[in-house]
Amino acid sequence: MASFTSILSDIGNGLKRFFGGAITVATEAEPFVDALAPGIGILYNAVLAEVTKAEAVAIAAGQQNGTGAQKLALVVQAVAAQFPQYTPTQLTAVINGVVAGLNAIPAATPPTPGAAATAA
Repeated sequence: MASFTSILSDIGNGLKRFFGGAITVATEAEPFVDALAPGIGILYNAVLAEVTKAEAVAIAAGQQNGTGAQKLALVVQAVAAQFPQYTPTQLTAVINGVVAGLNAIPAATPPTPGAAATAA
C-alpha cells in the first residue's frame, strides 16, 4: 500500500509537470507580451505561479472542490502584495481570466497501448 506522503508526492509531481510546462511557456513568451503590453507578462506569471500554489495546497488538504472562493482569496492576497498598483477588483478579474485560460486547456490523455504500432 502506498504511503500518504508518496501519494502527495505523486500529485505534486503531476501538478509540476502540468503547470510547469505552462509556466515555462509563459516565461518564454514574457518578452513578447511585454513588448505589446509592458508589465503584463510579469503579472501573468505571478498569477500563474500563485494559482498553481493555491491548487496544490487545496489538493494536499483534500479540498480541491468547492473551495474556489478561498483559493481566489489566497491568490488575490499573494498577488496584491507583489502588485500594489492594482485594486483587488482588478486582480480578481486578471486571476479569473488566467484560471479560465487554464481550464480551457484540455486534459492530457495518455496514448493507448499499440497506438504507435497501428499508426506506423
